[in-house]
Amino acid sequence: MGAGAYVGRIGGLAVGLGIGAAIVSGAGYASAQPSTSSDSSSSSSTAASASRSPAHHAGSARTARTSSAARAKATSSVAASKTASRATLRHAPLIRVGATGAIRRVHTPVDVPTTPADSPVTLALAAASRREPVAGTPATATTTTVTTNAAPAPVVAIPQTAPLEFLQHVPVLGPVVVIPIVAFIHQIPVLGDVLHPLLGYPVAPGASPNAAQPFDVKVVSYDGTQIYVHFMPATGLQNGEQAPTILDGPGLGMPGQTSINGSFLDGVLTNALGMPSILDLRNAGYNVVTWDPRGEYSSGGTLQIDSPDYEAKDVSAIISWLATQQEVQLDGDPANLDPRIGMVGASYGGGIQLVTAATDHRVDAIVPTIAWNSLNTSLYKSQSFKTGWGSILAGVLVLTLARTNPEIIPASIYGDLTGMLTQSQQDLLAQRGPDYLLDQITAPTLLIEGTVDTLFTLAEADANAQALIGNSVETKVLWFCGGHGLCTNDPFNTGGVLIEQRTLDWLDRYVKGDISVSTGPQFEWVDQRGQHLSSASYELTPGDPVVATSTTTRTLPLVPFLGAGGLLGVLPIGSARAIDALNLTTPAATTTTYVVGAPQLTFTYSGTGSGNHLYAQLVDNSTGLVLGNQVTPILVTLDGDEHTVSVPLEMVAQTLKPGQKVTVQLFSSSASYRAVGSLGELTVSSMQLTLPTVDPTSVTTASV
Repeated sequence: MGAGAYVGRIGGLAVGLGIGAAIVSGAGYASAQPSTSSDSSSSSSTAASASRSPAHHAGSARTARTSSAARAKATSSVAASKTASRATLRHAPLIRVGATGAIRRVHTPVDVPTTPADSPVTLALAAASRREPVAGTPATATTTTVTTNAAPAPVVAIPQTAPLEFLQHVPVLGPVVVIPIVAFIHQIPVLGDVLHPLLGYPVAPGASPNAAQPFDVKVVSYDGTQIYVHFMPATGLQNGEQAPTILDGPGLGMPGQTSINGSFLDGVLTNALGMPSILDLRNAGYNVVTWDPRGEYSSGGTLQIDSPDYEAKDVSAIISWLATQQEVQLDGDPANLDPRIGMVGASYGGGIQLVTAATDHRVDAIVPTIAWNSLNTSLYKSQSFKTGWGSILAGVLVLTLARTNPEIIPASIYGDLTGMLTQSQQDLLAQRGPDYLLDQITAPTLLIEGTVDTLFTLAEADANAQALIGNSVETKVLWFCGGHGLCTNDPFNTGGVLIEQRTLDWLDRYVKGDISVSTGPQFEWVDQRGQHLSSASYELTPGDPVVATSTTTRTLPLVPFLGAGGLLGVLPIGSARAIDALNLTTPAATTTTYVVGAPQLTFTYSGTGSGNHLYAQLVDNSTGLVLGNQVTPILVTLDGDEHTVSVPLEMVAQTLKPGQKVTVQLFSSSASYRAVGSLGELTVSSMQLTLPTVDPTSVTTASV
């Protein structure tokens, strides 16, 4: 890829991520993902003789690869517990022995298309799936048969060498000038990742000659698509030693992270996303693997939005390749290609965890952060297209030159113009899941969602949690004031630090297998004041609901673009009190009241006009802020007849002190859902709002 393309991508990200104001204020980044690159192999990734540069080898002599017998001894209590848990699955796998005697796991069928046959390109690319153990020798091609939920497939990996990496090894100039510059660039989020293929990893002067080194490869997926993968060993790991591995998926519009020694914004991103950084994971004793998803940046293929038939199979290929690496701890027999592995990642990087864990049971634990249950319920709730986010996500994909499924961008444009999606567009989103795949997940799952996330709301994480808990999967749920949204209450006290710690605890317990580690209560959340609350069970003990009722007849004009505004009245990452709305206020709280869950709104109306949606939100009377910035679309019929609607609003987590009130607002348009066709008049004759509360005796409070 030429320098011009890199500059173009950086410019695209700068525009697309103008929502960065949300990140700086404690919000999450857009779930968009970039990229461009030919579907065919690049010239830098063809040769069977491709290998790391001589300078790299000179700086890190490699020891002989651990023998199969020695690796077999890596079997531990985690492998045993994994086997035991699989034996008790609701959909227990059948075991079949093929003609060659190889064991294949056959799981309950999932309603997804059949795996395409292995591409001749895959079979032809005999390009070094294993790295040579002796320093300075060229890599040779090896093909490994994978044993996963699907049929065995070859695993091929092509070593990648950054063309400018050699400059770091130039005497005097390299250590004095080049290495500090490369290290500085890698500290800059996104920019360092975009330039990484040109520069390589920063060399660590004075490092042990036996230290395991970071490196890049292109893993060839099942259909011949090359996925650009970054391997960063655990801090202090030496050649011949092994560590468990964490796959860290990027958000949509982002390349795989390469900030091996941390970045300038790690603290900010901890508040915004609650995720540990690459350096945090490495310091905790994990190898970290990141990658450019298909269709983006240096990976080939076409972006399919975390499809179980594409991106999930790409991750399975990465997992199989990892099982052949000498730094990677395994579960059991090396022939099973089953590494000790967990997954983290936010947004797009959260969605890929759910579809991968459902289709590949080698994953030991996952931590999906600000992910979705269904792209239809998150982007097309109540048949109203989420135009605010749709425009941002599509814009980032276009500006970063992503190669997408040809139906994706037109769907977003159509949704923006009409507020609707066609049936075929809804079907495209539905095929991505992961809702229909959740009964296939067996890995312990920590679900993290943001109370101010306006793209993937709390309802998405709740649906995932309900399904997993119902299937007896080890599950924990955490809510914090972050995600795809603006934490307007206290951007520096979002609960991100708590989430980061709980993530490391979860990985230590279920990936490392350290049963002495406590993962805390099943449900924890951070309210609008940054207060940490918890319940021993995700099934909360209900308290007395807060109810407000009105029988006053009121009329609301329906006008396009007039209603509640987002940030600056345009971006959907915040919200504000509606300019023209019908209001209903609750009685003042008499005691400390924990409002947690989905409020219920019921109203009777009649109206005429061209629109078919109203929108509702809750406002904190004491601050004027919208609870969680959440707006709920409500489908209405403007035919002049009287109708009654009763709908759950978006879930919230709000603590009311004595004397505080909440107001529900009904209005005609918002920054999240721009009702372009809304024009008319609606009359409401009665309204009732019910706020769900939690029994205070079942809630534990603590400082974050």
